Amino acid sequence: MRANGESKLQSVMLSCRPVPALRHLIRYYYQVETHLAGRTAVQPVPARSPQAIEFTFGAPYEVRRLDRGGARNAYPIALIGSQTFRRVELLMHGNTDAFTIVFQPAGVPTLFSVPAEELTNDDFEGEAVLGRGLGELLRRLGDVYSFADRARVTDAYLCAKRPALDSISGITNAATRVLASSGCVRVSDLAHHAGLGIRQFERRFRYEIGIPPKLYARIVRFEAALRHKGGGTGDAVDRHCPRSRLSRSDAHGARFQPAVR
Repeated sequence: MRANGESKLQSVMLSCRPVPALRHLIRYYYQVETHLAGRTAVQPVPARSPQAIEFTFGAPYEVRRLDRGGARNAYPIALIGSQTFRRVELLMHGNTDAFTIVFQPAGVPTLFSVPAEELTNDDFEGEAVLGRGLGELLRRLGDVYSFADRARVTDAYLCAKRPALDSISGITNAATRVLASSGCVRVSDLAHHAGLGIRQFERRFRYEIGIPPKLYARIVRFEAALRHKGGGTGDAVDRHCPRSRLSRSDAHGARFQPAVR
């Protein structure tokens, strides 16, 4: 993170897992509170494998596009697809309070019936894509302040949306294997295990997960390297290292709200 000005930066990040009934759909929740006075902090945002929904309270940060120029305020409810290159950076001012849902592979399609492929390398106004129910969730989250209460409110909302039968597909199992192996797995082995030819497997993987399997594994390896470099064990915290970089040949950054340190 780079900062302009002389005032001190104060920030807090909290994270937790959802209730057990949601853990095959949701990786974790996290909340970031940042307090800036008299200066602007610039946060580079690297590539990230999961989709997310972010609820912003307080002063919105600016989203500066690096791929085509321009800047705008973050959406109050932002649906964020998987990101394969460094597409944006964030400009933070004042007091920011953001609560984020980070999804497991195929979590967004299962809960909201939106193909993951259509979200990749972009972010959207959440209600426009996922429905007005998210506006009610935003209001409920705004009515409580503690992270624990926000997690409980979100658990209740997502449990109510969970399909009665949400069987896990072979492609979702393959993506889960990629995560479990930190990206160190052959696509041919994944395709064989799924009972598909490689080309058919690649097409279905991209549609259901949002990223081609080789690139997905590469980004997951990058995320694992960040965790190792951070020397920590907390999944949510280690996945949001603000100094992260990824070469252009691998995937070089994207919009995903990181922890502020």
